[in-house]
Amino acid sequence: MRCLAIFKNNAYSFVDSQKLKTLLRSNGLQVNDVRVGKYVEVDYISNCFEGEKISHLLKLNKVEECELEKCNHSLEELVKNGRCWEAHELLEDLWQGAIGNEKEDIQKIIKVCVAVVHYQRGNADTAKRILEETLKKGINAELAKRLGIGFLIQKISEDKEITLKNIALAIQDDLA
Repeated sequence: MRCLAIFKNNAYSFVDSQKLKTLLRSNGLQVNDVRVGKYVEVDYISNCFEGEKISHLLKLNKVEECELEKCNHSLEELVKNGRCWEAHELLEDLWQGAIGNEKEDIQKIIKVCVAVVHYQRGNADTAKRILEETLKKGINAELAKRLGIGFLIQKISEDKEITLKNIALAIQDDLA
């Protein structure tokens, strides 16, 4: 089964993502991805939950663990906590059912989440490029508000790196 384990991050930076993936793989885990932000998110495949083993290896406290498709959180909760991979998955479901301009507008919000995920993987240059390209096309603030993530638009600043870091670390400054 494909699993997601979430750990309280008190030790790692975005640039540690690949190092953590390598460490976990060298200890026999089939890790797909590691993302570092407010939380350390480990996406892995196993016949059983491996969160305790991962917790021990990373020296972090586990917050949550679930089968990837069975993690149930609202879009707002995920984005507010910097869990943009899962937010992206929820938005893709909405995108598939949308038509016309709304489909394009949802895709732009998905790309903001994708940019944050790249940042959490330590790919800051790619993340900034994706965010900049997306912002040039404009984000539908009304749609974001309807989806419960209007605050996401408020977090976007001139400095793309600060924007990505604030979303990834779930920094709540100046949220309405």
